[in-house]
Amino acid sequence: MALWGKQDAAAPTGSGTVSVTNASTAVTGSGTTFLTDLDIGDVLIITSGTTTKNRVTAIASNTALTLADNFTGTTAASLAIANVKIQQQPKSSYQDSNAPKRKDALELVYGVDATEAVSGGDNVSAVSVAAGRTRYLEVPAVTFSGGGGSSAAATASISGGAVSAITVTNTGTGYTSVPTVVVAKPRRTISGTITENIDTIPYTAHGLVANEEVKYNNGAGDSATGLVSTTSYFVANAGLTANAFEVKAAATTNSIVAPLIAGTGGAGTFSCTSGTLAVNDRVKITGTNTGTGTITSYVTGNTYKVSAVTGSGSAVTAFTLTTEAGAAIVTSAVNAATFTGLTFTGETVIDISGPGTTAQFFEIQATADQATATAARGDSAVGGSAHAGWVKRTVGTGGRAGRVQYETLVAMGSMTGDASDDIEFKDS
Repeated sequence: MALWGKQDAAAPTGSGTVSVTNASTAVTGSGTTFLTDLDIGDVLIITSGTTTKNRVTAIASNTALTLADNFTGTTAASLAIANVKIQQQPKSSYQDSNAPKRKDALELVYGVDATEAVSGGDNVSAVSVAAGRTRYLEVPAVTFSGGGGSSAAATASISGGAVSAITVTNTGTGYTSVPTVVVAKPRRTISGTITENIDTIPYTAHGLVANEEVKYNNGAGDSATGLVSTTSYFVANAGLTANAFEVKAAATTNSIVAPLIAGTGGAGTFSCTSGTLAVNDRVKITGTNTGTGTITSYVTGNTYKVSAVTGSGSAVTAFTLTTEAGAAIVTSAVNAATFTGLTFTGETVIDISGPGTTAQFFEIQATADQATATAARGDSAVGGSAHAGWVKRTVGTGGRAGRVQYETLVAMGSMTGDASDDIEFKDS
């Protein structure tokens, strides 16, 4: 039975060098993976002049551990990792392998991890990811609801923008049915300062797109002035860059109808036949200008701020623009100078006049981006999850029929299912 094998002299998975000193219990390294490869109680085999075998008593990090006895080989300040082998020891069936068996010892079951070993029929024994989805830049919260129980808890892991795994950290109690698992939507927590006046929200490589819905939350702190916690907003075209964005109250834009001409009212003045604009709105200008009018330092995609309008609402016939920071821009001061080939898009963005606290975040609302998961409820008194390789047995006859249940290991080449975190005797 391969499952009862154990590695006798496995090569470490790391690379680099190991440093050992004669008459010392310390071993240090460069590029090693002690935390990944070793457990306390395993044996480290070191070849440096003579071969020595030393049991590991503590592992401080991937590059430092402590041996039970002094190293007796030849000192090596830079021993190649190829000269180090690992002899892994079988796991004990008890919480403390050095302590005598006692009634209150936590019995573990080979084939399940420590969390599953103590989960009974009313516990959450595992959570599996149904759909990892996308756009996760931060680890989402995992919550449980329903099922009649309480206290179940789990943590998620992400990889490549998707939820890759969910680990149960508390099995909970009293679950009469499988609870619903909710993985939080992707969010963007604002750790920087929201820039007032230009209303820009910083977030490096946020991945948000124009007009998509995001819900603002102050994170139980102070809301940014102008934003209301638990309220949905939409990403504005204006001010949208790879590392920053602005928000608006509705997923709409206002096209300013051409022909547009340079006004005669001074720097930054435009005339138009119609448009819906108000002071502090943003105007994003895109395209290549082939008309006779000019805009100082114009670059396609620039966003400007409306500083004044002639008319109101949908009857605006002229407007003045500045940069978002309030600096005046210059346009042609020639009456009837045209702007041809440009698209003027107006938006009413939220005026943010106070930065709020750093706990605030924006949550992406698209359901297609939200990960989903399912829970499993324990199905026995000990070892709540079934695993290939382990078979649940029920024994007893007559009035005692079914009174005793246990798991037994059947012959297999390897465990399958969620064996990645289980207690397993690995083959060498």
